[in-house]
Amino acid sequence: MADSSKLIHDLKHAANYAKLGMRDLGPRSFKKGQGALIKVVYKFSEDSTVCKEKLERVLGWRGKDVRHVAEKAERNGYVTIQDPEYKFLVSLTDKGKQVIQKRMKAEDRAADAILEALSAEERQQLQNITEKICKTCEELGVDYSQIKECKGGKGCRKQKREGGRKGCCGHGRRHGHGAKAVIVIK
Repeated sequence: MADSSKLIHDLKHAANYAKLGMRDLGPRSFKKGQGALIKVVYKFSEDSTVCKEKLERVLGWRGKDVRHVAEKAERNGYVTIQDPEYKFLVSLTDKGKQVIQKRMKAEDRAADAILEALSAEERQQLQNITEKICKTCEELGVDYSQIKECKGGKGCRKQKREGGRKGCCGHGRRHGHGAKAVIVIK
């Protein structure tokens, strides 16, 4: 294996460990459902209000799923829904803002735990290196939007067992579902 190939393999290996670490150490409520919804509302709005279409785009959900989760979050007091007809706006409540800030702190603690072996200088070097890799790939014509969330398919045993398409069961490549990605919110 060439040095470049081995380095890319090691980088991918480290990224996979980091993803697993964030999943194991980080807050679970950001991954799906109400937690994902309130995180998107918090991150993608100036006044903590987001329209249904933007939620559909960012989360990759169908309209009826966005409505269902938003109504559940409203019942729990995390959001309010304005204009509840076809197009609606979702706003965070004070309780929702408190929850999201608590979860963001938990996510930061998990990231700090994963990177605690690195000094501040090494973290900055890692940041610069990853930015250079991304920039080089963009210059080579690599389209990051090709990474899509795995939705499962016919070969997925978990979906057959549960009776429908509910998202990837975590072993998508083995069943030919395609690439799997995590929603990255900066």
